[in-house]
Formats: sequence, structure tokens, C-alpha cells
Amino acid sequence: MSAATDKAESEWTVGWRIVLACGIANGTGISLLFYVFSMFLLPMSAELGLTRTETGIVQSLVVTAALGAPLIGRLTDTLGFRPVFTACALILGLTGIIQGTLVDSALLLGISVAAAAFFGAGNSSVTLTRPINAHFRKHRGFALGLVGIGVSITAILFPPVLHWIIEDYGWRTGFLALAGIGLGIGLPLTLLLLPRTAASAPIARHLAMTGVDWSFLKNRDFWLLAGANMLIGVATSGAISQMSPMIQERGLSAGIAALAVSAFAAGQFAGKLSGGWLLDRFEPRLVAALMIVVPASGFLLLLLGGQMAWVAVLAAGLIGLLQGADIDIFAYLTARRFGLDNYGTIFGSLHTVGWIGNVGGIMLFSNSFDRLGSYGPAQVLALIILALGSALFWPLRLPAEMPKREA
Repeated sequence: MSAATDKAESEWTVGWRIVLACGIANGTGISLLFYVFSMFLLPMSAELGLTRTETGIVQSLVVTAALGAPLIGRLTDTLGFRPVFTACALILGLTGIIQGTLVDSALLLGISVAAAAFFGAGNSSVTLTRPINAHFRKHRGFALGLVGIGVSITAILFPPVLHWIIEDYGWRTGFLALAGIGLGIGLPLTLLLLPRTAASAPIARHLAMTGVDWSFLKNRDFWLLAGANMLIGVATSGAISQMSPMIQERGLSAGIAALAVSAFAAGQFAGKLSGGWLLDRFEPRLVAALMIVVPASGFLLLLLGGQMAWVAVLAAGLIGLLQGADIDIFAYLTARRFGLDNYGTIFGSLHTVGWIGNVGGIMLFSNSFDRLGSYGPAQVLALIILALGSALFWPLRLPAEMPKREA
């Protein structure tokens, strides 16, 4: 075995703990809430008297993540992963408890969603990809994919359980269950497994004294990545925000809709693993473009044959394939193009632009039903948008891999 191979393999000696810790954090935090939130829409709407557009407005308050992402990314650059993650996980869990006990109006629901989105950035890819990019070089893409499947696993297993909880005990108990998973499982296991030296912030400590370098905002490649991220967000976030109602619109049951949410997560699982593996081995711009275009067929299936249960479930899985790969793609390309010194700030800013697309997608899909009586027009537009997003990867200028610096 060559010295280069030995070095690459040695990444996993400590790296497995970093991957497992970040994967658990990813699977028990804000990402899980985002993927299952559509299951709360109909029971919440019935109790609080909300229309689809009004629930879309409430969901659109996740735009606060656009404010939180660069700020929390900056704090992670300067303070390190552990304190930022811990504080944000505690706040997110408290928000879930409030949603399950005190929320009794659209206003309070909206405030809680905004708070969850803002502080949820602290246990999202904005922070969770930093320890991975700091530690891994040879297997960076695959490691990012493994972290991503944390939420895929929980989003496959949890929706049927959540469906039962909501049906038998109400949507408020569903929020309490999510808070319990985050505070009782995610937070302690992540802190226990993650080495204290992982992403502890020596890379960017000098930035705390010299100030933030915002020059990346003048860089064409940043805006190409941001534009692609925004367009993908319109399609995928819009679809997952209305996944359960969108499937039930076809005359299918709530149980089938829950199965579709699980299929979405299964597709995401496959997208994260395959996307990360491909990024390590092939031209990343080509991988990025293909991982956007191919899963777009899910929207086509919904348009042409979504009345059949198996077709609707398959379509959800294909759309999930795209949602799964996109975090791998943007985290990998950000680190590859811009390095790690200012990674949290740059990746957080990338998320700010991406959240504009997320909110646009939520409003697009919810308004499509309320105004036009169908999600079909939104699905057609999603196909067009994904084709445009795929094209933005080709002009990216990617330097040779930067030398690895210690986390």
C-alpha cells in the first residue's frame, strides 16, 4: 500500500467519529423538522383555521435562516463547532416544546417557525460540513454524503411513527416528539462522539481580529453557486413543503402521503451517498449537473401518472435524490473553490441566497394550489428551473485541491 493510500485511509481513524457525530446531529435537528413539517399542515390548518396560502406564509418565515446562516457560519469560523452547535440545539429544542404546548394562533406558529429556522442553522449543513471539510481531503465527498444520510435515515423511519402520533395524540404531541429527539438523542450523542479538536477554530481565529473578508461577494463563482442553489431550492423546498398535501391532492390517502415522505428521504439517502462518491472520483461540475437533471423526472412523473400510488411514491423518491445530493455538491464545491479559512461565512452566505429560493418555492407550490386548484403548474415550472440551475455549474473555475490544513 502506497504512502498516499495510507494517508487517505488514515482519515477514517478519527474521521469516523466526526462523520457519525455530525450525521446524528443532522438526523435529529432542523433538517428532520423541515422534511416532516408538511405532515403537520392539514391538522394544524383544521385547528387554527388556516388556508394553504396562509400555511405557506407561515412556512415562508423560514427565510430567517437566510439571516441566521451567515451569522452562525461566522461564529463557527471564530468560536468553533461545539459551542455554536450546543447553543443552537438547545434553542431549537426549546422552540419545539413551545410549538407543542403554547402555539394557539397563526402568529405564534409563525414566530416559532422563524425562531427554529434562524437558530436551526447551528445544526444544519452550515456548521455540520465544517468539521468534515476540515478533516477530510481524499474522501471528502463521501464523508459529506455519510453525514447527509443521517437525516435520510430518520426521515425514512420517523414519518410513519409521526403519522401515528399525530393521528392518535394530535399535532402538538408530534412537535414534542421532535423536540425530544433533538434534546434527548441528538445533542448528547453528538457531543459525546465528536472529538474536541474537530473544527475547534484554529483555521479562522485570525479572522476574529482582522474582520470578515467579504471579497468573495465580488467573485463570479460565488454567484454561480448561489444562483444554482437558489434555483434548486425553489423546486425541492417547494415540493417537500407541500409533499403530503400534494400527494393527497391526487386522491391518495394520508398513509400513502406519509410513505411518499419516507420515499423522498430514501431518495435523499441514495443521492447523498452516490453524489458524494461521484464527487470524489469524477469531474465535480459534471456530477453536479447530472445530479440535478436526472431527478427532475420525479416532477414529470407526478404530472403524468401521480394518481397511482406507486408512481407518486417513486416520484417523491426521485425528487429526494436531488435534495440529497445538493448539500454534498455545494459544500464540496465551496471548500474546493474557496478553501476553509472563511468557509462558514461563505457557505452561510451561500445559504442566505439559497433560502430565497426555498421561500420562493414554498410560496410557489402553496399558491399554485390555492389560486389554480392544482400543484401541476408549479411542477412544470420546477422542471424548467432545474434545467437552468444545472447549466450554472459549467462556467465554475475550480482550482486544484488546496492543501489540507489541520482542523
